[in-house]
Amino acid sequence: MKTSTIRGRFGGFMSGRYRECLDYPVLILLIFLGLVVLAFMHVDGFRFDASEDTLVAEGDPDLIYYREVSGQFGGEGFLVMTYMPRNQELLSDAVLGDLDRLVTRLERVEGVKSVDSILDAPLLQSPPLSLSELATNYRTLQSQDVDYAMAKKELTNSPVFKDLLISDDGSATALRITLETDSELQAARHERDRLQSIAEPGASQRQQLEQAEARYREAQENSLVQRDNLLAEVRAIRDDLGDDVVAHLGGVPMIAADMVDYVKQDVMTFGALVLLLVTIMLFILFRRIRWVVVPLASTGVSVFLTIGVLGYLRQPTTVVSSNFISLLVIITISFSIHLISRYRELRSEHPGDRHVDLVFRTMMDKLAPCFYTALTTVVAFASLITSDIVPVMDFGWIMSVGIVISFLVSYSFFAAVLLLLPKGESSPTLHHEPALTRWLSGIAVTRAPVLLAVMLFLFLFAAAGINRLSLENRFVDYFRADTEIHEGLAFIDRHLGGTVPMDIILRFDPFEGQDLDESSDFFTDEVDDYPERYWFTPAKIEYLEELHGFLEAQRAVGKVLSLYNLELIARDFNDGRPLGAVELVAALDAMPEHLRSELIAPYAMPESGRLRVAVRLHEADVDYQLDTLIRDIEAFATTEMGLSQNRVRVTGMAVLFNGMLKHLFNSQTSTLMFVVIATLLMFLVLLRSVRLALLGLLPNLLAAATALGIMGFAGIPLDIMTITIAAIIIGIGVDDAIHYLHRFREEYARTGNAKAAVQNSHASIGNAIYYTSITVVIGFSVLGFSNFMPTVYFGLMTALAMVLALLANLALLPSLLVLVYQRRDSCNARALHNTTLDRQAGSS
Repeated sequence: MKTSTIRGRFGGFMSGRYRECLDYPVLILLIFLGLVVLAFMHVDGFRFDASEDTLVAEGDPDLIYYREVSGQFGGEGFLVMTYMPRNQELLSDAVLGDLDRLVTRLERVEGVKSVDSILDAPLLQSPPLSLSELATNYRTLQSQDVDYAMAKKELTNSPVFKDLLISDDGSATALRITLETDSELQAARHERDRLQSIAEPGASQRQQLEQAEARYREAQENSLVQRDNLLAEVRAIRDDLGDDVVAHLGGVPMIAADMVDYVKQDVMTFGALVLLLVTIMLFILFRRIRWVVVPLASTGVSVFLTIGVLGYLRQPTTVVSSNFISLLVIITISFSIHLISRYRELRSEHPGDRHVDLVFRTMMDKLAPCFYTALTTVVAFASLITSDIVPVMDFGWIMSVGIVISFLVSYSFFAAVLLLLPKGESSPTLHHEPALTRWLSGIAVTRAPVLLAVMLFLFLFAAAGINRLSLENRFVDYFRADTEIHEGLAFIDRHLGGTVPMDIILRFDPFEGQDLDESSDFFTDEVDDYPERYWFTPAKIEYLEELHGFLEAQRAVGKVLSLYNLELIARDFNDGRPLGAVELVAALDAMPEHLRSELIAPYAMPESGRLRVAVRLHEADVDYQLDTLIRDIEAFATTEMGLSQNRVRVTGMAVLFNGMLKHLFNSQTSTLMFVVIATLLMFLVLLRSVRLALLGLLPNLLAAATALGIMGFAGIPLDIMTITIAAIIIGIGVDDAIHYLHRFREEYARTGNAKAAVQNSHASIGNAIYYTSITVVIGFSVLGFSNFMPTVYFGLMTALAMVLALLANLALLPSLLVLVYQRRDSCNARALHNTTLDRQAGSS
């Protein structure tokens, strides 16, 4: 039996079953009512994930190392609060008293482990102390006999505290608010990671993994709630300081939380705005209340059911996947517009047909193109699942599920509602072809060679622009300049040594209690309560001094902290000379225990043989490439300092985030080819023509490439949201091409002339494509008002890409069809002419 026969019988069978389903519209609506109620029961499980984990690649070896180092030295789980009095000296009794009260309030916040401030900074030169006085008699700003002028001079020139706790001009200070480590979350993560690392788990281990993942999700949710409460309380304390104090907040937890806060606000604010604009657009385009209510109802059901599924699965939404609601709205509205446009055509062409027949014919006529547009869009988003970046993977499958739901809703709920409505009158805007589509039709028919030249130019333009694309991201640039978080990060960056932390770990042989030299003058038989001090040697300090010199010469580097800073202070007790072995051990021995824990433990771990160099990077006014900086640091350590490659490693949240973007870019580059091939196959199955498939794909590839090229020339970096834009543009853009080619093939079969087929297609499906594109562009353009810059770029670039896709599918694609079909048109014309002559000869 022929394949076409089998396809025809199967199609007839499915058509019959579908027609039978449409005979029960009330039952369909009752089923959806039940599904909506079920979704509502799980809405409370829908949440946003604002953890720092969403900024890195889970399972990345660099992340494992970062967590290991953070566990030893303390990570980046701290906030920074700046404090600058407007009308008083920072080092004055009144201000220091207010600062002391502020520290006390912050220390009482649940979840705060400690607060470091200039109040506790040891004053060793105000006035100068001897080494023997260091252990018991050093002063702080809280001491009664402090000379503030001397203290200001010491602190603003201190190798440790300058640009860390006090600005170089002494006008502002910073409080480092260290947060409690969530031991429950760490234990749950460790257990989950352990079970995930098992190569071939058995049934019991898989069950344990499921339970471990559930415990981890619960612990993470609890941790985020506690962190949000902490941030809210810290903000409230900051806001109570009044107008006499300039106070800002910063830190990695604040950045992650504010990202999601802005995204949440965008979902609410712009979701409502998009809904309003889409409502207005639908009424302007169709001039009928039904064509506003039915699409909006379908969209609402699609989005709500998707949210219900996510709530049931307890799948969090991240910064990356937060736009799924906007995308689902656009996709569902697109389905609705194509169905409405076809129904109106049939209503006008067959005014005497029954309403139920018109609805069924509408749904069946648009089934193939709508099904394949849904399928190609699912393929585009499913390609994101191949990424190793968990938030991107989640975005891929969330959108895939949402699109499937949207398609099913459009072909069941939409049809059922339409069946229950009366037939209605023909719309007054039915035969009104927009001026743009008429103009594009004209140039496609008459200026095809010119458009081909434009296409070639755009490909060259896109190639040049794509070559200029950058992955360099700055956290401070993620927020508009007038936002609280941007002002805070910029203030810290300019006045207090940089914004983003980065660590350089140097590894030496670990201390094993055998570093004591019995012939040395400082060896003693007495019980030693701090034997690790013998691990600290002048040779290690020299390595640190050399690395400090290199780092401080880099414009991108702000504050640099390590044991070398302490050694510089200790030189004041050694006539300004570097400390030898005896002096170094003596200085460490004289240091009080609490100072050792605060000033040495965060930078040295003798048990593991690691020295930490803590670096803060500038973001506000310095242009640099993080990749280049990391390579330069590693190259200097290995070539100039003589360390082997396995003894130096650069880590930190900035490094992990940059690595995540690079990894994502590489994975997107490879999976983009998968999207292109899969989309081409969809075209082939639908159109059964290699020629039409290639012609449909080419303009949309050009639209995506041009959008990326514009980003390159405009200096817009690829970030966590825009890096997925190429796959999204192709996935959504080819929808118009599918609808257009589907209609063109029908018109060409009827007319036998490509130019006539193009003109007829523009006058029919061209209107639907125009309406859909305008709605998409307006929907995404409103994201340009967001305070979160990745959302701004994503919205504006997607809107621009949809404009390019509209022009490509209504100008470039038709012109290519005219050029390719010219020869066939000539053959058709000759055949028609010969047929006419034969008929005339026969009649004569």
